[in-house]
Amino acid sequence: MNAREAALKALARQRRHGTRLDAALAEASKGLSPLDRALAMRLCYGVVQNRDLIDLALKDSIKKTQPQVLDILRLGAYQLWFLDRIPHRALTDEAVRICKKTAPHAAGLVNAILRRLPEKPPETDDFSVKHSLPRWFCEKMASLLPPDELEPFFASCNAIPPIYIQEKSGGYTLEDASILDEVLRSGKGIVADPAARRAVISLNPQPGMRIWDCCAAPGGKTAMSAFMMDNQGTILATDKSAEKLPMIHQTLSRIGVTIADIKQADAAVYTPEGLFDAVLCDVPCSGFGVLRKKPDIRYRTEVSHFPALQLSILRNAAKAVKIGGALVYCTCTLLPEENEDVVRDFMSDDFTVESMETLWPHRGDTDGFFICKIKKNGTSPQ
Repeated sequence: MNAREAALKALARQRRHGTRLDAALAEASKGLSPLDRALAMRLCYGVVQNRDLIDLALKDSIKKTQPQVLDILRLGAYQLWFLDRIPHRALTDEAVRICKKTAPHAAGLVNAILRRLPEKPPETDDFSVKHSLPRWFCEKMASLLPPDELEPFFASCNAIPPIYIQEKSGGYTLEDASILDEVLRSGKGIVADPAARRAVISLNPQPGMRIWDCCAAPGGKTAMSAFMMDNQGTILATDKSAEKLPMIHQTLSRIGVTIADIKQADAAVYTPEGLFDAVLCDVPCSGFGVLRKKPDIRYRTEVSHFPALQLSILRNAAKAVKIGGALVYCTCTLLPEENEDVVRDFMSDDFTVESMETLWPHRGDTDGFFICKIKKNGTSPQ
């Protein structure tokens, strides 16, 4: 199996079973070289990120084409328009070869359609189609951003994100992705976006503090907190999903973190022992700030349930903050319903907002992120 076949397999699994694209790709890419895994990822993600634009060019073929064959056509169109190094004829021949293995009856159709494709993608002024984003999302962003920022923002949703490494002394961009495994094996750092680091900086962990990271998987913010604490103090790292706990263990053990107590717990109802100097609520969300990393999120049709869950976690976690302590609420979405509105519904005289910010991908090349730092009011007992 080569990279294109792996990408096709992942797309089919995601389409048929609703599997997360990253999980489908990880399964389909087993046994491939690092370079082929990277190509399979670029092809798979690229098709999903540009599906509506590609389908605009394939619209006359879609209704009469089986889904698996349509995936092959989409892969071909993506390579033609977005991977300059692949000649038109070569990608067509490869698509036909793959089609003969998976749907031989359609090989002639695939050959004819791909050879007729223009050398450039169709032009459209419709942001929703041009960037293959939900129309409701484009309309929402148009209400939040100045008109001259819309095109850069929508383009950023489909950009290839940099690889950021966070270490004890700070963070940097990894220019050569081929050495990523070597960097991680060194045990000095983790892959994490600067937006996530910003949330931890807002939490302000210090040596000797007691911290609760209440939605901790996969462990990046726990790790960065431990960096800032010089591995001195205590971090309670909880997550509702038992399946995700090994990811936290693996992340922390690789970099030598020894101050974390990892438990399965639902942050919306769990009552930990004692109070904490600071609590981090990186809550489940719709994910519309990380579309460039999780392109299949754009096809979510239901996001209205998130605010109630987020508010329940925030309210429960707030009970565990000591007087004068910090509560940081953050999401990787840009929707006000999950951000400012949740904070507004939470606030009372017992708390004060110390800072609130939204990070936009097109402005700082970070994940889209919302971070709010809240102080618990009152006077600590002497």
